[in-house]
Amino acid sequence: MQRFLLGVAFVLLLSGCGAMRFNRAWSSFPAGGGAGMEGRWKGEWKSEWNGHSGGLRCLVRREDEGRYLAWFFSTYARVLFFQYETVFQVTAEEDGTLRFVGEQDLGEMVGGVYRYEGTVGGDLFHAIFRAENGDHGVFEMQRVE
Repeated sequence: MQRFLLGVAFVLLLSGCGAMRFNRAWSSFPAGGGAGMEGRWKGEWKSEWNGHSGGLRCLVRREDEGRYLAWFFSTYARVLFFQYETVFQVTAEEDGTLRFVGEQDLGEMVGGVYRYEGTVGGDLFHAIFRAENGDHGVFEMQRVE
């Protein structure tokens, strides 16, 4: 039992450090609107598979032509959180709206490989996700100034 409690304490400590790291990056990330995917985004995620949902923040920066690195920080039940990075590839641009795709292996424990398709138009970010385990849902965010 002591080992289990020590393990839980260790995981909570590591996750707290990750939250602090993301929050520091969030605070220091350049604000500003404009076109494209770059910037700070905030909203929510919702699983259409099991009904779970939570808060979602994301920092997006341009890697090179048509590729963007997105660092996600999501919450569940207001006390649990998960963060990861993924690369989005822009597949089309029409009338100021970018279409993108991406995928990331988040590990078997949380669903395996997640695939994303979405759009960014003005200050709105919309994406659908599908995981290998059957989970699927949406990300809805707005740009944060």
